[in-house]
Amino acid sequence: MELKLVKENDPILREVADRWDFTVDGDANDLIRIMAKTMMENNGIGLSGPQVGINKRIFVMGNESKMFACLNPEIVEGTGLVIDKEGCLSFPDLWLNVKRYESVKVRYQNAVGTVIDTEFSGLVARIFQHERDHLDGICFDKQVGKLSLELAIKRRKKRLRHSLY
Repeated sequence: MELKLVKENDPILREVADRWDFTVDGDANDLIRIMAKTMMENNGIGLSGPQVGINKRIFVMGNESKMFACLNPEIVEGTGLVIDKEGCLSFPDLWLNVKRYESVKVRYQNAVGTVIDTEFSGLVARIFQHERDHLDGICFDKQVGKLSLELAIKRRKKRLRHSLY
């Protein structure tokens, strides 16, 4: 099975994903391996099911040394707000300053359905929130104001024009 990234105008990115049902869908180990491989091949640090055309509440995040797979994730509590730059594999070369919690207490299930309660902070918390938003049909372009988005799109177009020469 090979997965392909969907682009920013694909309607699946704006849909609420269905819960992963372990009695129907089974464990997610094979899908997680393929999603992690797809994420790494595209130089990503997070990838949700909808971004590869799978309308399920699943995402992977991390790198070669530490990988998390989160199914049916929830944010239990968030603290502190910070603004930082984010990108998204479904929005190539678009960078936006997005406000997110600095730390989050979360609950999710692993590949075989075990419930995990933990806390993330910094970049890992940001990735968790970004990917979790994808599962609710919320892309990072909706997390900024209209003017900020328009300026970022202009900067992207300018970079792409310059990269052609």
